[in-house]
This record gives sequence, C-alpha cells and structure tokens, in this order.
Amino acid sequence: MSARIESADARPKGAGPDLNGSDDRELVGREREQEQVAALLAVLPRGGQVLHVRGAPGTGKSALLRFAAEAAVRQGIRVLSTSSAPAERGLRHAALHSLLRPRLARLDGLPDPERLVLDAAFTGGAAVPSAALLAEAVLSLLDMTPGPVLLCVDDFDRLDAATRDVLRHVARRGGGTPLGMILAERSSSGPRLTPDGLGVTLEALPGPQARLLVASTGRATGYTEQELVLAVAEGNPLALTELSLGSGPLGDTAAFGMLPATPRLAEAYAEDLAGLSAAARTVLLTAALSTSPATRDILDASSRLLGSPDAARSGLAETAARGLVVEEGHLLGFPRPLVRPVVLHTEPAARRLSAHAALGRSLAGSPHAAWHTARCAGAPDEELARRLEALAAGPRSGTGVLVALSALEAAAVLSPEPESRAGRLLRAAELACDHGLPEQALRLARRIDPTELGTWGRALLLWIHELLRGNSAVGRGRIAELCEAARAVAAKDPALAQKLLHAAARRSWWQQAGPDERRLIRATFEDLRSGPRDARDLMLLALTGPPPGTSPAPSKPLPDLPDGDEESLLGHVAHLDADLAGADLLFAEAEAAFRAGGRYGRLPQILVPKAMGQILLATRWDGTLALAEEAGAIAARTGQPDWAARATGTRGIVEALRGHGDQALECAAQVEEASLRLGETRQLSLAVLARALTASGAGRYAEAYVHLRSLFAEATAPYSFEHYCGLAFLAEAATAAGETDDARTVVGHFALVTGPGRAPLLGRTLDYASAVLSPDDEAEAVYHRALGPGAAVWPLLHGMTQFAYGAWLRRRRRLTESRIPLAAAESVFRTLGAGSRAEQAASELRATGGAAAARTAGGDLSEVLSPQQLTIARLAARGLTNRAIGEHLRLSPRTVASHLYQIFPKMDVTSRAQLAARFRADENGRPG
Repeated sequence: MSARIESADARPKGAGPDLNGSDDRELVGREREQEQVAALLAVLPRGGQVLHVRGAPGTGKSALLRFAAEAAVRQGIRVLSTSSAPAERGLRHAALHSLLRPRLARLDGLPDPERLVLDAAFTGGAAVPSAALLAEAVLSLLDMTPGPVLLCVDDFDRLDAATRDVLRHVARRGGGTPLGMILAERSSSGPRLTPDGLGVTLEALPGPQARLLVASTGRATGYTEQELVLAVAEGNPLALTELSLGSGPLGDTAAFGMLPATPRLAEAYAEDLAGLSAAARTVLLTAALSTSPATRDILDASSRLLGSPDAARSGLAETAARGLVVEEGHLLGFPRPLVRPVVLHTEPAARRLSAHAALGRSLAGSPHAAWHTARCAGAPDEELARRLEALAAGPRSGTGVLVALSALEAAAVLSPEPESRAGRLLRAAELACDHGLPEQALRLARRIDPTELGTWGRALLLWIHELLRGNSAVGRGRIAELCEAARAVAAKDPALAQKLLHAAARRSWWQQAGPDERRLIRATFEDLRSGPRDARDLMLLALTGPPPGTSPAPSKPLPDLPDGDEESLLGHVAHLDADLAGADLLFAEAEAAFRAGGRYGRLPQILVPKAMGQILLATRWDGTLALAEEAGAIAARTGQPDWAARATGTRGIVEALRGHGDQALECAAQVEEASLRLGETRQLSLAVLARALTASGAGRYAEAYVHLRSLFAEATAPYSFEHYCGLAFLAEAATAAGETDDARTVVGHFALVTGPGRAPLLGRTLDYASAVLSPDDEAEAVYHRALGPGAAVWPLLHGMTQFAYGAWLRRRRRLTESRIPLAAAESVFRTLGAGSRAEQAASELRATGGAAAARTAGGDLSEVLSPQQLTIARLAARGLTNRAIGEHLRLSPRTVASHLYQIFPKMDVTSRAQLAARFRADENGRPG
C-alpha cells in the first residue's frame, strides 16, 4: 500500500506554509518534541497513543503537527488531519466531518448501526447521537483502513464542542488499536485526554536556537536588525520568522520599542481578539498605542474616545478577563507582548489617529505626550519638534534605539526651518550608524536636501558621505575638501568642524596619505582647535603623526558623550601608540557599554584592534581567532566593509603564525580584493604581513623579507600595528635572507622615529631586533636586555626572543645553557598554537642533546596548566633546580616552589622523577 496523507492538503489544516516560519524542513530547537513524535509512531503498529501539545500562538504547534504527518507518511502510516475553521465553529461536528472526509466514501461498508450514527451526526438530523456512540462509529470507520492511522488535530480547544467531545472518547477507547492522535491547543493547562497519554508544552526557544531560526529565514538582513528581532520576539518561533525592521519609516510600534506585526502574525492572534465589544476594542487599542503604561492615562484617553468613563472601565474589565492585559500596581501590561503590535496591525489608521489624539490630551505634561501629539500634527511646530528631540535624548538600551530614531524622524518632519530639519535627520542617521542600521541611516540621509542649506549644507553633505561606509574610493583628494569645509563652518558649527577634521584624519590613515596631506590636516587642526585637548583631538593626532611615546590622557572631557565613546577613542589612541595592554582594558570597557546600549555598529571598530592586540598579548590564539571572526561577521552585517576586511587580515596573520598557510593566503587574497574595491591601501599591509609570515613559516626567508621590507618603504608614514608586529619578523628573516645591513637601517630609523619615550612593547621589539641583528660579540648583552623583567607580557615576542637566544647559544657550542631558552620557547609556541615554530624549537633542542617536549598523549597539558606553569614543569622535568628555573624566568626560588606545589597534583605526580617520567611517556606516546 502506498503511503499518503488522506487530506486535501499535504499537511495538517491550518499548519501554515512552512515549519517555524521557514521553508527549512528541520524544526529548530524542538529535539525533545521530535523524539516524542518518533516514539509515538514507533509503537503505533502495536497500539495507539495520544500526544497532547500545548503552546501559545506562534510557538510551533502546527509546525510540529506537520513534522509528525510527514514522518508518519515516510513510515507508511495514513494521516487524517483537521483544524479550527472560525466560520464553522457553530456547526456541530463540523471539524469531525473535516477530519473524516477522506474516509466517508467507505460509510456503506459499515454495519447499519454505526453508519446511521454517522449519518445522523453529519446530516443534522433531529436525533443527535451521543459522543460515546459516535466515537465507536468513528473507530469502526477507521478500522476499515488497513494499517495504522495517525490523527493530527490542530487548535483542538477552538473546535466545535461536539467534535471535542467525540475526540475525547476516541482517545480513551482507541488505545488498543493502531490509532495514534496528536492534538494541539493553546490552553496552557488542563487534564490530558488519556491518563497514560504524552504531554508537551512548547516554550519559547532559548537564545542559540532563536538566533539560528532568525538567521535561517533571512528576513532580518543585518546584525542589529537580527538583535532587535530577538529582543522583540522573546523566543516565539513565528515572531522570529516574521518580524523585521523593513526599510521604510518606523511606525507606531517604534514608540515603545517594538517591530510592526505582519499579516501572518496577526492571523495567529486573531482568535484572541475575536468577539470583543466595541468598548473593549477601544481600550485595547489605547493601551496598545499608549507610551504611558499608567492605567489612569489609558482609561482617561479611552473615556474621551468612548464618551463615558463607565464604558472605558467596562472595556478594561473585558480585556482583562480575556487575559489580553493585566494590571499590576496601577500599571497596565501585556502578558503576551506580541499582542500589542498585532492590535495596531488590525486597527485602521483612522482609529489609531483618534487614539493618538486622545492620548496626547490625556498625557499633557508628560514627555511622551509629544509623540502622540506629533502623530496627529498637520503643520510644522518647532516647540513640538524640540519636545520630541528631548524624548530621543533619553536613556535607551535594547530596542530603545527604535524610540529615539522614530522621535528624531518625527521631529524633523515638524521642523519649520531647513537647517533644524537637516540637523535632526543627521542626528538620526548618526544614531542609526552607531547601532549598525546602515539602510535606515541611508534612508534618513537621503531626506536631507543640502541645496537649500548653503555652505553649512555642503559641509554637512561631506560629513554624511564619510558617515556612510563604502565611500572611500573617492580618493585622497577628499582630504583637502574636508579640511576646507571644516574651516568654512568652524565659526558656526564647531562640532561639525571637528567631525570633518576627524574624518580627514581617518581617511588619511586608511588610505596611507602622504606627508603633505597629513601636514594639511594638522595645520587645519592647530588653526581651529585651541586650548585643552579632548579624546577626539588625541585620536586625530595619533592618526596623522608618529607615536608620541606613552599615550597621553585627555585634558578636556567631551560633554554629553554616550557611554563607551571616550573609552573607545582612548583605546584607539593607545593601540596606535603600541600600548596594547592599555588599549585592551579600554576596549573591554567600551565593548561592555556598546553591547549594553545596542550600539552594534561600533563593535567592529573596537573588536578588530582588540583581536590584533591579542596576537601579541594572548597566551592562546583560539580566543583571538574567535574574536576576529565575530568582529568580521558583525562588520559585514552592519555595512562596514573596511572593518570586515581588517578582521579578515587579522585572521590571516593568526593562521600564518599557526602554520596554516593555505588559510592565511586565502585571507590575504580577500583583503587585497577588498583593498582594491574600497580604495584603502592600509588594508594591504595586513595582507603583506600574512603572506610574509606564511613564507617565513615555510622557511622562505628571502621572500618573507621582501614582503616585510615593503611595510617600511615610506620613512615618514605613521606606524601602526603591522609595523610594530612586522619589525620583529623582519629582523628574524634578515639574517637568513642575507639582508642584515638593510634590516639594521630599518630598525635604526624605527628607533629614531619612536623616540626615547616609546611604549614598552616598542622598546622590547627594538631590543629583540637589535639582538638578532647584532654581531656575535655584542649580541648576548642585548639578549639579556630583551629577556629582562616584564618580557613575558608579550608571549609571542618572548617566545621568539627565547628561541633566537637559545639558537645563538647553540651556535656558540654552549649547549647546556641553550636548552633552557629553547625549552621555554617550545613551551610558549605550543601553548599559543604556533605548531611550526614549536617544532622548530624542538628540533633545535634535540640538536643540543636535550629532549624536546611532545604533546601529551592523554590530553593537552596546556588545558590544565597556565603557560608559565607549563614552562616551569618542563624545566623541572629536565632536572633544573628551583634556583636555576627562577634565574632564567626572573622568579624567586620560593615562587617556583609554589608553582610546582600547584603543578604536581594537576599532573597527578608527587616528585620530580615522576614529573620527568610523565613528559618522557608523553614523548613516547604512552600513558605516564
């Protein structure tokens, strides 16, 4: 017998067009429920079982029924289905007839008593059979179908009462037959149909599954839009698949931080809203629209609309009795928040405008009254626009950006003067960019007409071009234009002038402008900016000039700066000045503030340099890669291709250091393509570094040197991370490439430009480069300086220095001494994940007659020991005393003993002999 669903539809009626709102056949986050369906189907040939599914609208009940039906068909089980039809709800046995319709052609085969019972039920005769008799007839009819049968019943609690009674009897009496039932309903409580039946309640999807479902639908196109959908949907699968921000003006729902409902979402809640009286509908609309949750405000506005306080109170009581609203402490709330946008979707615009007008009068004096009044305003009103602007300036988090954007856009509409209108639209566009909403920002910016704004308007247009990403290809000529515009508006709008200069400095850095452009920016800055420097000023100076040494603190605070902005600016200054540890702390503070405020558009700008810093600061690169990948994903989905390319370049450098040449070269190629597309030569430096490290990792030092040398081609260019990082590798490659003298020239110029007050990292890098390039009779003293106290702050550089020193000692036949730094280098490289460098250190160590440490056979010791502990353990295993270890690592013997006290139990040993045996066993691949 061929398997098929015996229904006009190939899924349960009313199940909707897809699963969880997606065309994907996989149910997201419903693994336990799918297992229960599978268990029911598995026992069905031997005896029936009932699965009772409960859940709020949109939680996926219909999707689960469809999954069950399709799974049953694949197993050769016949499926009959039905669901609620509002138009037939008053007809006795209407849903039962729909369920059995594919089998009614076999009525003539039934015994007369059962046939007459079914005829009486479906023909509307005067004698209505009891539910028990009708259930027996239904079972007899189903028994005529060969093989097991599955009944899928959606909206069970919404079916006509007669059908529900019959199905209850069928469920109780069908247990001994191959008849299974899955019934879904919205009721959150109540007894199961059978004592031994299965029951499941579909809850909201947890975060990871909700995120996966949103991503699978593709409706939320950007990162921030996806975050807004997640916040509004609260795990409801239907809402996760239906909600989106759209590209048009924000509607009424934005006033309370929600997204507009869709027809399908409204349909899911239609039953909840059906049958309300006119008074209840009015109160519900007013409550849904009101920006004030106070019960008295909602009742007052409703009374104005209904003409009677009693009617308003009656309507409120009706909506509360239906569970649509709930009052707590004189405040009205929606127990199911999605009802709120659904109500607004179902009400016509004229009724919404009337409710806005009533709320505007009822909330007079409240900051939120401006929103309602503005929705009804028919002419420009500067005072009302200012009140809306104040509403936008309030505190916000989560979906609060929707409130601010809609308020600013409404204020712009009400602005009588072109300049005030343009200024408000600009603020909204800046806010949208900050929050990672590029489409909204572009839509708002397009509403600004600079032709009616004169010089200020032209300057404003320039700033908008810089604000919106993807405009870098206009070239360096824009730098002079930005400086000229800054001078033109400095007297009228100092804040805009500062933004224009900052944009010029950013462009000069990204495009690696020449000294003339950088001098122009600085000269304009000095002419326009006098007095104490703020964080933006320091950022401009760092982008256009050589590093000042230590990062200066701003002597002037920036007024009204959003949370995280100053930390972000100062973090960038510290990063450009090679104070990576200080930058890391500032970026962490800025990241927390940006995430809390939903300012996702700013995240890539701190996550990417943070990931770069972690290349030199981290003890393991797993987290560094994850950080770069997250930064790149957010940048790509918030319209920031420049930061996305920089994140890819960061990944390429890490992959090259880990010895994954193919992945590194793929990243380099992507960065080079992006550089051409964006017109930003700065990106090429990252590709160059990734290619150079890939070449040196493969032993092609001459090729690596050519790549690295190109980074230092322009002697006057401001240095950045690529130079700080690349200088060490240039020195490393120089000797093998026969370029020692040239490399000394580069290092000497680097030392001259960075000056005596340089950041500690630069000093340590110069020490390393000088040691590697020094003549043999001078090198040892420089190595000791490079390995002095504090060197371990930068593990990669420290490992490189240890390796170079150990190799230098081995070449001079000081084999015993060389083993300590070589072993330390191997430990550092293995912990970082630099496999090829670790093997190189191990090879050098074996050449000294010492045993190189191997990866542990029973697990990676770096998972249980810190990098310093692992280094101490390996040195102790080779027989070094606590004093010898301490002298090498700049630790006291007591500190070494304390570390060993913690190491022994972690490695399950009690003596140095066992410690050595453990490492020997790991090297031989045997359990220790």
